Amino acid sequence: MARRTKEEAQQTRCHIDIARAADLTRGAIYWHFKNKEELFVSLWEELCQPLSHQLDACVAEQEPDPLGKLRSFLKEVLVKISTNPAHQQMFTIMFNLESLEGEAISLREHMRSQSANFFRDLETTLANAVRLGQLPRGLDLQRAATLLHCTLDGYIINWLHFPERIDLTREADFLLDSLFALIALPNGPAVRRP
Repeated sequence: MARRTKEEAQQTRCHIDIARAADLTRGAIYWHFKNKEELFVSLWEELCQPLSHQLDACVAEQEPDPLGKLRSFLKEVLVKISTNPAHQQMFTIMFNLESLEGEAISLREHMRSQSANFFRDLETTLANAVRLGQLPRGLDLQRAATLLHCTLDGYIINWLHFPERIDLTREADFLLDSLFALIALPNGPAVRRP
């Protein structure tokens, strides 16, 4: 029997994870989708669709409370990840894409594009909040969006690895209140320096 390469083993593991997240067999996956990328993108869009309207409201220029909408959206994301096994599996796969090779390269690029779009939406929402006086005028949008994005990713990754350490649902309000208070400080770390 030939030995499988590390890459083949990772791809098989990825197929198993995707099948589990979709509640399908690996055979059903191969039948309906031409590759992992197509499957993952389809599942990701299906899982994200219910939340996308909330994010659209965050970036809308006419939204009177962009910060409130963003907070509601982010809390819903954290709760979904901590309570929905399909969301947990998809985020686990997403955060492990960097270690995969071969076919996963195009999937990794797709997820980087999605991340860039989310980052842009964060900046737009924060800019709307500055315009409406919810955040200080001198806020460095890129720094504040990076702080939010990286801190949330860090919490999620730590929760995925150590769920006994963090009760993500219970800690969501603390995390979001802390982050939003930090970026709202008039002379805080996210404000542009002269």
